[in-house]
Amino acid sequence: MREPPPPMMSAPMMMDRKRMLVIGSIVFGLFLLFLGAAIVDSSHLTADLNTPAGADRANVWGPVVAHAGIFFFVVGLVGAAILLEDLDIFVRLFLLIVAFVALLLVLANSPTIFG
Repeated sequence: MREPPPPMMSAPMMMDRKRMLVIGSIVFGLFLLFLGAAIVDSSHLTADLNTPAGADRANVWGPVVAHAGIFFFVVGLVGAAILLEDLDIFVRLFLLIVAFVALLLVLANSPTIFG
């Protein structure tokens, strides 16, 4: 009887769910940060400069989206530091430091993380 053929891909080459969830959270958070800044910047157009809709985008919707983005970004960084055991200890420490600095940006009461 013959041996079965070797597997095409081994398990370490494929991404597991924890790694995909962490990377997805970081990328989604960065995208929401970009979107929040774009919403605030769109409120400064000449057509919407002194209208209530422009003020709503600058003072409400932009900061809400940006703060949701920083939440997902920090959760992704802390999740990467805690859940991914195969990372070097110094990389994990660096991720926690970056997450702490991102939280300090929120606690500094910046209306939209970008100023």
